[in-house]
Amino acid sequence: MLKRIKKAIDKFLDKLAENNEKSFGKGPLSCCELNRPKEKNKKQGT
Repeated sequence: MLKRIKKAIDKFLDKLAENNEKSFGKGPLSCCELNRPKEKNKKQGT
């Protein structure tokens, strides 16, 4: 039973890490980079 829970948590963390990597990249986070849009045509959300 505990192995099943551990497996589910590991799977969740792997998906979370993958999505974070897609959103923020592999490098260290910088507050200056987080608030800037990646594309020039995008407008910031209101």
